Amino acid sequence: MIKSLLLILTCWNLTGYAQVEPMDIVINEVLFNPVKDGFDYVEGYNRSTKTIDLQDLLIANRNAAGDIASAKVLSKEPLLLPPATYFIITASKKWLWQHYTVPTEAIICELSSLPSFPDDDGTVILMHEQDGIIDELHYDEKWHMELIADPEGVALERINYNEPTQNKNNWTSASSSSGFGTPGFPNSHFRSDLRVEGEVNISPRLISPNNDGVNDFATIQFRISEPGYMVNLTIYDIAGRKVKYLLKNELLGINSIFTWHGEDDRGNKLPTGIYIVVSEIFNLQGKTNRFKHSIIIRSG
Repeated sequence: MIKSLLLILTCWNLTGYAQVEPMDIVINEVLFNPVKDGFDYVEGYNRSTKTIDLQDLLIANRNAAGDIASAKVLSKEPLLLPPATYFIITASKKWLWQHYTVPTEAIICELSSLPSFPDDDGTVILMHEQDGIIDELHYDEKWHMELIADPEGVALERINYNEPTQNKNNWTSASSSSGFGTPGFPNSHFRSDLRVEGEVNISPRLISPNNDGVNDFATIQFRISEPGYMVNLTIYDIAGRKVKYLLKNELLGINSIFTWHGEDDRGNKLPTGIYIVVSEIFNLQGKTNRFKHSIIIRSG
C-alpha cells in the first residue's frame, strides 16, 4: 500500500496532472528569421497522453557561456494542453494571424517578448519549472533547403516528432505551398513512421472552367516519401506544345496540393481538348521521378 502511494506521488504533481518528462512536449517548428518588422514564433506539440498545464512551462535560450538564459513563463494563468495538440509561442498574435494560416482554435501563448533566437543559429529550450528541460533544439540556418535563396520568413519544420530533436536530417524548410509556415497545423513535411510511395493524383480528370461551381478546376496532389523534393509541372496540348508552366522549382511537402483552372501562361482559358500534365520531381541528391497524366477541358 505504501509503495503504491509513493508511486502515485512520484508520477503526479499537486495539480493532479502527470509530471512532464523529456520529449512529452517537443519543439516542432521554429521561425527564427521573420520578415522585416516581423516576430519569431515557436510551435510545440504534446506527443504524450498527458494533459499538461502550460502555466508551468517556460521558454528559454542559452547565453554565450552555454547557460540557460532569458527564461519566460508561457502563461500567467492555467492553460491546459491536451494530448496530440499543438501550441504556438509568439510576441504578436496579431502579426502571426496576418502572415500565416493559423487554426481558429489554436492555443497561442502571447508573451511580451521571446528570448533572442538569432537568424544564423541559436538554441530554443522548453522547460518545466519543476521537472527541468523537456526539449532543446540548437538550430542552424544551414538546415534550410539549399535551393531557398532567402530563408527570411521561412519556418524550420520538424519532419517527425518521434525522431531525435537534434538530428539535423529531421528538420527542413516549410514548403512554399503551405505559405512557408504551418503554426498550429501538422507540418507540411510531417511524416509518420510509415513510408509512402511517391505518387501524383489529379482530380477531376475532366474540368469545365466556367465558374458554375462544378468541376471548375483540377486539384493536383503530390504525396512523396521524404522531404527535400522540388517539382516542375508543365502542361501541354495534344500536339505537344507547352501551354502552361504551372510549377517551377516548387518545394514540396510530404503532402502538397495545387490547383489549375484551365488557363494558359497568359491567363487565358484554354479551348476544349485533351491536355497532358507532366510532373518532374527531383532532389539535390540526384533522385528524380517523372509522372504523366491526361486531363480534359470542356469549354463553354
